[in-house]
Amino acid sequence: MNGPTVIDATQEVMSRLERVERTLERLSEVPEGATLAADVIALREAVQRLQRIERDERHRFGHDLRVPLNAIAGWIHLLRSDAAASSTVAQAVDVFDRNARTLTRVIETYTAEVDR
Repeated sequence: MNGPTVIDATQEVMSRLERVERTLERLSEVPEGATLAADVIALREAVQRLQRIERDERHRFGHDLRVPLNAIAGWIHLLRSDAAASSTVAQAVDVFDRNARTLTRVIETYTAEVDR
């Protein structure tokens, strides 16, 4: 990937929030400062939720890619080690085809989510 990621952006927001919180500590004696502090706390929690969502999505995407790739790699290993009977080859081709379609769907789904 090129450019900043969601994680980079949320880390930048967290850094800025920390600076704002330090400023708010100095303003805590002013009524508006307390309201501002509550807003900053809510914002920090929202950013943390976004970080968790991003992490979970990365894990899900990795899992969705690994499962079909592992099946393909397993069949490649079998084909290389076996005398490769024609029925084994036919079965392997079916697995390759099914998993290639699965990977295509995963990538299309992911890119559609990114494009939103």
